[in-house]
Amino acid sequence: MNNEARITQILEGRGFNVVAAVMLAVAAMVCIALGNYRVSDVDSGWCLPSCNLWIGGGWLSMLLNVACVISMGYLLKHLNRLHGFIRANASIALSVFLMLEIATPVVLANFFEGTAVLVVVAVGASLLFDTYDQRVSQRSVFLVSALLSFYTMFQFMSLYLIAVFMLGFMQMRVLRLRGFVAMLLGLFTPYWILYGFGIISFSDFNLPEVRPVWQLTDVSWQLVITCAATAFATLSLMMSNMMRIISYNAKRRACNGFFSVLTIATIVMMCIDSSNAISYLPTLNLCFAVQAGHAFTISNNEKRYILILALFALCLGMYIYNIL
Repeated sequence: MNNEARITQILEGRGFNVVAAVMLAVAAMVCIALGNYRVSDVDSGWCLPSCNLWIGGGWLSMLLNVACVISMGYLLKHLNRLHGFIRANASIALSVFLMLEIATPVVLANFFEGTAVLVVVAVGASLLFDTYDQRVSQRSVFLVSALLSFYTMFQFMSLYLIAVFMLGFMQMRVLRLRGFVAMLLGLFTPYWILYGFGIISFSDFNLPEVRPVWQLTDVSWQLVITCAATAFATLSLMMSNMMRIISYNAKRRACNGFFSVLTIATIVMMCIDSSNAISYLPTLNLCFAVQAGHAFTISNNEKRYILILALFALCLGMYIYNIL
């Protein structure tokens, strides 16, 4: 085995996943130690306090955030093992996702909406993919729609995920009449239960401020550049992978179709709700990781590891630049 093949094997191995996870945890602890990244006190919830107000800042918030990010990365790898939407081991996708999270320290230091949306998307996708071409899938459709509906109470703009998952169920060939009824029941049930117990009332509902990208004034250009670069890279990889993915079997195409719809919808929402663009970045990072996993496994070039190493170096460089 030559050196190039050995480097590729290391990057594709489980050991590098552990290294990336440890690096993410250390990077988050450095952010907390420096005290540069505090949780936002802006409430973006529709009728319940948004996720950034659940715990506040500090070590507990950071530990919960790190645990969720790493767990969702490993869930992505597990989903690929079950459903094979990437036609190889998804270890490289997991490592890419964790390194992308490291690149933006503000998503590491505290548990916030972005991480909560990531959890909802990953858990929802795990239920979604299991329903492929199943005659009796109403329970999963109900659970996913109830989960999405419940989360909209804490983050109004996550309503877009309902449309994404509805299209996802269509791609999985399960949104027939019974499935559609199950989805409607799932959307209304959380509100009905909480209203019935008096936890929420009509007076609690309010629409958070939404500012599109062209109306921003006090903008962090570092964040804008990060989001724009991630969006551009994800779309570029998605288009370059498309011709190969179209030759996959029907289930793999359906799973990848879900990630494609999620990617486009998330980028659109980042433009519409630009003041909260950071809340969409972890989900976009996950979509980028999926496309990077495809590109790495599709390519037969022995030097393909160079681009991955360059990406890792760029992520670490961005992290150091941001904390300094």
